Amino acid sequence: MEQNEKWKKVRKVLINKYAITLYVFAVILLFIGDQSWVKQMSRALEIREVKRNIEQVKTETAAQEQLLRNLEQVDSLEKFAREEYHMHAAGEDVYLVE
Repeated sequence: MEQNEKWKKVRKVLINKYAITLYVFAVILLFIGDQSWVKQMSRALEIREVKRNIEQVKTETAAQEQLLRNLEQVDSLEKFAREEYHMHAAGEDVYLVE
């Protein structure tokens, strides 16, 4: 009987109109609407991913800008063309070693 009485007390508290209101409010905050907790967390993950992509693009941009500054010199431009595009001067033999 004691177990049954305890269960009735717990059930009475859980079915209380204020508790039900609290449950509904919690469900709304967690799962429903544009400002729900679930959507907020997914947006936070998306923001974190975008920030990582921005940092990666900044790093690549800095490397490309450094390459561009180096290519402004004629000797560097010629070296780059020879290495990347296998260009050579007229009458010159080129041997590729890999």
